Amino acid sequence: MIKIELNKENLEKFQNKLKSLSLFREEWRVKQSELENSNAELLQKIDHLSDDLNEQKEVFKSLAKGEFVQTKEKKLIGGLGIRVGVELLYEEEKAFDWAKEHKLCLQLNKGEFEKIAKSQDVGFVEKTEKITVTFPKEIKFD
Repeated sequence: MIKIELNKENLEKFQNKLKSLSLFREEWRVKQSELENSNAELLQKIDHLSDDLNEQKEVFKSLAKGEFVQTKEKKLIGGLGIRVGVELLYEEEKAFDWAKEHKLCLQLNKGEFEKIAKSQDVGFVEKTEKITVTFPKEIKFD
């Protein structure tokens, strides 16, 4: 951990570094925008070709599925392959009821629990003070 004192001089240095970082990020955004603008045609070609390839890929997948349904062959031309798995379809409420009935370990919804525990008395929950330090966007001195 950096050894530093909480004083005006160190905070001013910190503030100056924050400003420099902000300027560098803005400079980067400008350069990135210039790069994209000067290469708009190339970026458009990339987008169109990518869209075309994705569309063709979906067609090949459909054709491969069709071939598998007919032949049951899992190794297809060009190295395309078929994997057969199981997809589960169910109503979540019924699955939750079943899981409770069978005493399965259910995951705690920590966010909801903590929201309730902060606003209500939950006997086994101990509440302690948490101190958080915040920084302003700009450090000001009087």
